[in-house]
Amino acid sequence: MTLLGVMLVAALSAQVTYYLIHTKHWPTVRASALPTLIFVVILQHSGVNWDGALQAAYFGATFVGMTDKSRLGRRRVLIASLIFSLVFTFLIPYAKGIGGGLGAAAFASCSVVYFLTNTVKKMVKFAKP
Repeated sequence: MTLLGVMLVAALSAQVTYYLIHTKHWPTVRASALPTLIFVVILQHSGVNWDGALQAAYFGATFVGMTDKSRLGRRRVLIASLIFSLVFTFLIPYAKGIGGGLGAAAFASCSVVYFLTNTVKKMVKFAKP
């Protein structure tokens, strides 16, 4: 599993989920589950053995895509999905046995992007004369 592969999968997953929820008005669970199922089936039939890592990354990144558009827009979801891929690659392996790791990683990724963008907006607003 490479970081680049996880980043591409996470970005795709979050964007597909976000699109299905906010443009096609799918329920959040379906917008997460159906694309994940399709991805897993395609990956299983491709003959590539990733030991479930890419499937888990895809599924976890759908949680990033579930965010409300009033909090994160499409571009910020992309940034959050890339942060998720870093957390997934470097921190999740150390969280063995802890339930909810994918959701926690998605929450942390979205929170970082949300708080950073709001902080920058406030700083810019404060700096204007």
